[in-house]
Amino acid sequence: VLLLDAGDSSERSAWESSITKGRANFFMLEAMGYDASTVGNGETFQWGLGALAKLVESVHFPVLAANLFAMDSNQPPVPGLKSHAIFEIEKLKIAVVGITVDEPSAYSRFGYRNEFAADVLRDLIPRLGEAQVIILLSHLGFGYQTDEEYEQHHPKDSPRARILGDRQIAKAVPGIDVIVGGHSHTLLNEMRCVGDTVIVQAGDYGKFLGRLDLEIDSDRVKAIHYQVIPCDENVPPDPTLSGML
Repeated sequence: VLLLDAGDSSERSAWESSITKGRANFFMLEAMGYDASTVGNGETFQWGLGALAKLVESVHFPVLAANLFAMDSNQPPVPGLKSHAIFEIEKLKIAVVGITVDEPSAYSRFGYRNEFAADVLRDLIPRLGEAQVIILLSHLGFGYQTDEEYEQHHPKDSPRARILGDRQIAKAVPGIDVIVGGHSHTLLNEMRCVGDTVIVQAGDYGKFLGRLDLEIDSDRVKAIHYQVIPCDENVPPDPTLSGML
């Protein structure tokens, strides 16, 4: 089992999050056993590079964002932030790649350089040949339901034509088996398939946990079950998390 977070666990309006600049939220993710998280605009647009560096340093699981760079180099903007992580389960290698929302002008104000997700992924995915499964942990948003709707809001001659959602990324970048999405607060009660890529997203504010079961053999990855599980008053409090809070 891999437990993954698609970004924006931080929320300035929550006192605990604001006063620790997101670290309280990441402590909770670590206590819950998360294996990886990407950063969302909630982590990157609010407190700047110094806070993000402390956030990444505060946990032991990999924090991912392949399309964020230092302003003057192709290095990560803060130490420890990674483009991807490789997990080995029995003899199976799974690559989890992190991507965050494309907003170049917004990032530059906070000291980051943002390269468009599709360009970064087209370069990175072919270099992950050791992995039998590639999961994209995306904070791009689900995207428009149809190509026509997307093109209406992103004309080809517009700078925003290169800003893609999960649905468009699945079409534009070969080799991605699963996209676990965030940012758009979309609750997908059923998995969506675009070509060979499965897309899932479990809503917002911790109301649901998404579960996706995969069947994997030597040459294919097949999604065999997906559900969203309510996290409501029927779920008993966890003593460790209650103590942390």
